[in-house]
Amino acid sequence: MKKLVMKKLAIIGFAAMLAAGCSNGAEESGSSASSADYPERDIDIIVPYAPGGTTDTASRALSSVISEYLPNGYNANVVNKEGGAGVIGTTEVFNAKPDGYKIGMTTVGPMTIKPHTDNTAYTPETIEPIMQVVATPNVLVVQNDAPWQTYEEWYEYAESNPGEFSYGTSGAGLTQHISMEAFSTQTGVELKHVPFEGGAPALAALLGGHVQGALVQTTEAMPHIESGNMRALVNTGSFKTEGLEDVPLLSEKGVDVASDVWTGLIAPQGTPQEIIDVLHDSFKKALEDPKVVETFEKLGVNPAYAGPDEFAEIMQKDYDLNEEVLKAAGIIQ
Repeated sequence: MKKLVMKKLAIIGFAAMLAAGCSNGAEESGSSASSADYPERDIDIIVPYAPGGTTDTASRALSSVISEYLPNGYNANVVNKEGGAGVIGTTEVFNAKPDGYKIGMTTVGPMTIKPHTDNTAYTPETIEPIMQVVATPNVLVVQNDAPWQTYEEWYEYAESNPGEFSYGTSGAGLTQHISMEAFSTQTGVELKHVPFEGGAPALAALLGGHVQGALVQTTEAMPHIESGNMRALVNTGSFKTEGLEDVPLLSEKGVDVASDVWTGLIAPQGTPQEIIDVLHDSFKKALEDPKVVETFEKLGVNPAYAGPDEFAEIMQKDYDLNEEVLKAAGIIQ
C-alpha cells in the first residue's frame, strides 16, 4: 500500500512539472508574440527643445523615413516639449510607460549636466539608451556687421570690457554655457550669459540685436553664416566641420576647452530588450537612409552612430567629466 501511494505521488509530481514547463513555455511564447506585434500604433519622439534646432531637425529627418523601417509600417511623430533647458521633455520620457510608444531624442546637456545642477529625476543610469545619432561642436557667432572680425579682436574687447559682451545659448547649465564658463575660469574674461529655450531662439535674439553673440551648434549656425548674416569667431568643440575649417578651435588659442554636443535616442527605464532591439535596428536603418544622410549634409553634420552599449558609455563618461568641470567652474559644490 505504501509503495502504491509513493507511486501516485511521483506521478502527480511529474505531471506538475510538465504543467509548469508548459506554463512557462506559453508565457515565453506569449512574450515573444507580443514583441513581434510591436509597434501596433505610431510612436512619439519627445524633443526637449523648441522647433528649428539641430535636435528637432535630426528627429524630423529620421521620422520622415522611419515608416519604411519600423515593423508594420507605423510612423514616429515628433513632439516638442521644451522647457528647463531640456529637462522637462527628458523627464517626460523618463516617466513614460516603458512600452516603446514614447521615446526621446536627448542631448548631452539635459542628460549629463542638468542632473548635477537641477537634481533631476533621472540620470544616465536610469534610462535605456537606444543609439547615438549625431555629434557636433559649437561655434561662437556674431552678426556680420559686428566690429570683431577675428577671435583675437573679440577677445581683446571682452577682456577690456568685463561683463559687457552678452551671448545667448540654448539654456543655462548646458554644454554651451559650461564651455563659456570654463573659458572664463581659465582666462579671467567675464561674459554675460543669456539663456534661451533652444539654439533657434538664441540665434533669433542675436539677429534681433538682443544679444551680441550666440554659442550654438555648427548645424544651427551654418545657414546664417552661409547667408552672410553671421560670422563665426571660434569653435569650442574638439573638431572642425566642413565649411568652417578656417574657424579656430579654442584649444588652438591656448584655452583648454573642447566640448561637443551629441544627440541620441533614449527610452524609459524598463523598456523590454525586444522593443529596444526593434527601435535600434529600425532607426539605425533610417540613419543610413540616403534622404536622411542628405538632410544631415545640408545641416553640415555627419551621422555619428553608436549602439546602445557604446552610447551608454559615452553618456556616463560625459556625466562624470561634466561633474568635474562644474565643480571647477564653481557652478556646483
